[in-house]
Amino acid sequence: MAKDVTKEFEQGMQTLGDIQALGDFSLSPLIERASFHFSEIHRKAEYSFENLESYSKVQEFLEKTIDNLLTSYTLRDEITHQVLLQKKFKDMSLEKWDRLLDIIPSSLQVMRIFKFVGTQNIQISNEGICVRGLIKTDESIIKYRELIYKASRKLLDKKTILTYQIEELEDPRICWLTIHVDMDHDESLSYNVDFSEKLGMKLGFTNLFSKYKVTPEQAAQLPRHLIIEISEDLEISKYYRVPDQYTRETNKKEMLHFSFLFHPVSIIIPKVGLVERRPTSTNFKDTGSGLGQQEVKNQIGSNFRYIDFFSLINQS
Repeated sequence: MAKDVTKEFEQGMQTLGDIQALGDFSLSPLIERASFHFSEIHRKAEYSFENLESYSKVQEFLEKTIDNLLTSYTLRDEITHQVLLQKKFKDMSLEKWDRLLDIIPSSLQVMRIFKFVGTQNIQISNEGICVRGLIKTDESIIKYRELIYKASRKLLDKKTILTYQIEELEDPRICWLTIHVDMDHDESLSYNVDFSEKLGMKLGFTNLFSKYKVTPEQAAQLPRHLIIEISEDLEISKYYRVPDQYTRETNKKEMLHFSFLFHPVSIIIPKVGLVERRPTSTNFKDTGSGLGQQEVKNQIGSNFRYIDFFSLINQS
């Protein structure tokens, strides 16, 4: 039934676009208001179909499945003495449960590589998985580089990203390691950068961009890594250190940093973006990682191009 509602919604939005194309310009405000109300009806209908709080047996079964996978993981780990598990499953949609079950095998595969010492904290929510614990600094994981690459690419294919953070301690033999598996990407949202003034269009990225902003001061502390800069003309440049002009134009540009294992990536965009509802699939097309493809007109009233960040990073 949810698919039927989505289909009817998209057809309704298409009809509004046709009316605008045939009608007078003065109709635009009314059409935009109708479009907003259509979107709200669609959002609420999706929520009512997908929220599992009313289906306690289904949710209980899904939680048990997650628990069994994690129990299997902890029993195979001979070094960790204790695992503290936090579960935040309130308002989890069926789509989120499906994605969580899909990404857990690859996530646990990476977690097994690190020999956590002592208590290991695992938090699972509708945003993804967060693992934190102590590891020995004298253990090399270079030999697992290929396995981590494969797992990271599998997660990227599922619109999920794996990043990490190291915190040094006074004792140089150990350090804190935090692993984030972020599945908070939302197909109905996008992080939009407005190029209307120069190019007559908006450029959209995954809504995850809003969570990975760094300041010029933080950027200056980053080690050598791949930096992809997108210019106002949508041209791409690649660097391996933060360009000097970025620190001089802090009011204009924005930098996102993704601390992928073995392959950190930063992206510099020429303007500050904003998370907004993404146009429906009948009104635009993905450009994937091909920034040179022609613009696609959003029939509701503006030009919009969506860049598939996950494909772009997977190919870099």
